[in-house]
Amino acid sequence: MLLDPVNQAAIDPLIWHSFPDETDGILADEIWKCGTLVCTILKNPACRSGEDLVNIPYSLIVKRGKQVILAVSLEQEDLRSLSYKLGCSLRELQEDYSTKGYFSELRGYVYTNDVREDLGPYEGGLDMQSVRIFLLETVCDTFDILSEPIQLQGEDKAARKTH
Repeated sequence: MLLDPVNQAAIDPLIWHSFPDETDGILADEIWKCGTLVCTILKNPACRSGEDLVNIPYSLIVKRGKQVILAVSLEQEDLRSLSYKLGCSLRELQEDYSTKGYFSELRGYVYTNDVREDLGPYEGGLDMQSVRIFLLETVCDTFDILSEPIQLQGEDKAARKTH
């Protein structure tokens, strides 16, 4: 998916049941500028809809000004919640998802106002460096941004520690 950062429409977060809450789980030292866009990494944010059908270990919210125009998330479906919501057996869902656990495999997703694109299984590490690279590269690829992301938060803290 290739999008225009200037003309990309804002997202109505309530149209997606698993859209992350942009105010929850903000990592203050993980705010980045990608071109003209500001990207904030979230850790374990709740879903904006209030439903608990997915676990979101990490997400990145992309803003143009005050408007959220994109989100990239690492998600796992919570099979217990899904079982309850759908009224079907947990074992049946575990068979469908080929797992013995309570969560589906970890997958990447990109949200816009029009689509929730499945990026497939996430096979990287869950350390901050691996997650950061995945999330920021996905944004830069989606908006065809060639410049390196610039960290907006955390630089002041590092500078203060060296003085």
